[in-house]
Amino acid sequence: MLKAKAYLILGVGTDIGKTFFLEEICKNLRQKKTALEAIKPIMSGFGDDDKNSDSAKIITALGKKLSKENLDEITPWRFEQPISPHFAGKINFSEVKKFCSKKIAQAKKTKQLLFIEGAGGVMTPINDKKTFLDLAAELEIPILLLTANYLGAISHTLCAVAALKSRKISIENIIFNEGLPTSRKSSLVNDSEVMQTIENFTKIKTISLRKFCQKAS
Repeated sequence: MLKAKAYLILGVGTDIGKTFFLEEICKNLRQKKTALEAIKPIMSGFGDDDKNSDSAKIITALGKKLSKENLDEITPWRFEQPISPHFAGKINFSEVKKFCSKKIAQAKKTKQLLFIEGAGGVMTPINDKKTFLDLAAELEIPILLLTANYLGAISHTLCAVAALKSRKISIENIIFNEGLPTSRKSSLVNDSEVMQTIENFTKIKTISLRKFCQKAS
């Protein structure tokens, strides 16, 4: 089901479940004895002793020990304040790209699957001049775009898809997080109706998170 060897996981917005998705797919692929690696280069809202941070969850999902060394390998740019990365600290975009490109090259050499998780949404700024959209365009790897069922989700998803297509970025699948917290979830429309509407407009395969993880190989 996974056609490429490296993917960038982006969300249509923040708190959409990107790390949960990455955890699930890593656990599933590890059970199938698939060689893989996962990184989240940039994270804000991080504490070094936080065992529940996104980076810590990724390390655990990979079956690795939670240590500073592994944190540096997974997430080199870590910031304490839970705000947009460009507000949280100074980030050199070229260094982020270099870090990701090196991981992509390593994954190809060792024949591993690589997942790179973004922060926030498609247009979240990395610094004052570059966003995750720019990173996606320069890395030239396919996107797994995460969305869900909440008021505004269809518009947010179509806008994200339009932005990615405008830069000729390949979107392999739109992943639908059916497990979004009920505080955000819309109870007026069924998940299947939202998924079908998104697929109708985008012409991109839209699949539930759990089904995608089960079928991934």
